[in-house]
Amino acid sequence: MLACNSTTFTEEKINPQQLSEWTTLGKGKTSIKNEEFVFEEINDSDGFFVVSPINYEGDIILKYKIKAMSDSSVLITLFSASDSQNDTTLTFPAKNAKPEDIWKWRSAMNHYNLTFNNKSHGYTPFFYKNITSLERGFHIRKEDNITAPYQWVSVEIGRVKDRVWFSLNGDIVFEQTDTDPLKGGHVLFRISGTNSDTDTILAKAAIKDLVIFHK
Repeated sequence: MLACNSTTFTEEKINPQQLSEWTTLGKGKTSIKNEEFVFEEINDSDGFFVVSPINYEGDIILKYKIKAMSDSSVLITLFSASDSQNDTTLTFPAKNAKPEDIWKWRSAMNHYNLTFNNKSHGYTPFFYKNITSLERGFHIRKEDNITAPYQWVSVEIGRVKDRVWFSLNGDIVFEQTDTDPLKGGHVLFRISGTNSDTDTILAKAAIKDLVIFHK
């Protein structure tokens, strides 16, 4: 599936220790176990982010393995995330920002959003391009869920020229033409559990073998 070669892209391998140094947002904690990066919500969490220190401009491909480690661990990857279409910088909310402020920040930023393993939230996988809180470039969805907790899956997500895609275990799940692609930005991984008056299940996931191909 990889739509690049070593002569045109830089291959950046990110080990668990490096991933543990990414910025975090929301209530959660990280650890390294068995050469895997583990991130998880803590009590009163409303989702937990880890954010790349680098903003990547232009074409980008992410390859990694991920495993949901609780019965409710929605897996979300945002990429090419920036404040606006004019640049690749991303302003972060304050460390003590309230959940509603983080939601507004996320909703306003430019980014591509891949969400899967979301059966516990009553949804099926979806992939969209966010332009503003009121505008999306595309929004596509699967009819059925395609993953289950406690299983490693291999993910490839990319944007090369006007093509954006998501493949799982080597099979294309989403593929879309974007004639006005986002300029670039940061990569964010987010997990979200179940938090209601009747049921609370904290999200937890592990990532390994992360590689980012970029110009």
